Amino acid sequence: MPKLTRSQFELAKFTFYLMTPITIMYYVGIDTDRKFNVPGYWPDPDTLNKIPKEPHEIQAELARIRQAKIEKRRRLEEKAKLLGITPDEEEEQDRAAADGSTQDAVEAVLTTDE
Repeated sequence: MPKLTRSQFELAKFTFYLMTPITIMYYVGIDTDRKFNVPGYWPDPDTLNKIPKEPHEIQAELARIRQAKIEKRRRLEEKAKLLGITPDEEEEQDRAAADGSTQDAVEAVLTTDE
């Protein structure tokens, strides 16, 4: 078996270090569809949400969202009534008064700034 000199050994190391990533990239880059294809990994474009772009589509989507919110709120209120979880009328009046006083305070600040 022949003896390697230091320079030959360094050349062999350099070749190995250079060729290893190139070989891996070559292996990975060839026929990736067959090697790494996972059926069903990417969703079908027909099942994805489509963002409305036209003004009438946007208005229709907003109306649908509002209707869904109203329906959800109605269902939750019915469920709360069945469970006996209803806010007291006094609490509702206090809340309404607080909202009104807050609104009055905001209007007062706005009018003083002008």
